[in-house]
Amino acid sequence: MKTVFILMALLSSASGIVFNFGTQHNTEKWRIVNDGVMGGVSTSSLTENDNAILFKGETSLDNNGGFASIRTLIEKGRLKDCKTMTIRFKSSSTHRTFGLSLKTSQRYYIPYHKFTFTPKSTDWEELKINITEFKHYRISEIIGENMPLEVLKEVFNIALIVSDGKAGDFNIEIDYIKFE
Repeated sequence: MKTVFILMALLSSASGIVFNFGTQHNTEKWRIVNDGVMGGVSTSSLTENDNAILFKGETSLDNNGGFASIRTLIEKGRLKDCKTMTIRFKSSSTHRTFGLSLKTSQRYYIPYHKFTFTPKSTDWEELKINITEFKHYRISEIIGENMPLEVLKEVFNIALIVSDGKAGDFNIEIDYIKFE
């Protein structure tokens, strides 16, 4: 019986991923990518606090810029059986729109899938969506319909991005992001 339980636990963790920043503080695999890679001057930082990570900064539209992001790489196929994404966050930037993107290529001009959200209050919020609610984008513009689930087997890059066409400060604390 113990063997069956262990096998079930391994199988259930084979697909899906949880970034639990509130308890595991696992930010070392996340990196900042701002519009400076394209000549922009936006700035951002990523820090850990007692129960979350804090991603904050300032986007600038100077030099055709306007985005800041944190990104991580995952094993290809890790999301292949996932149906939902859940994020627990809080932000005083209720005037800003954030996005979670799933990429199958490192090239910026290759289309990707993104889900955007705007904080409703400055309190903790939990947002759970179906993966199929991610939209098809190219360089921050919607180009297609909702994401087909078969794309998940190719995803290897997850990013949290602010690229809402606005200049100014932003902040978001994240307790966890789950793909199940």
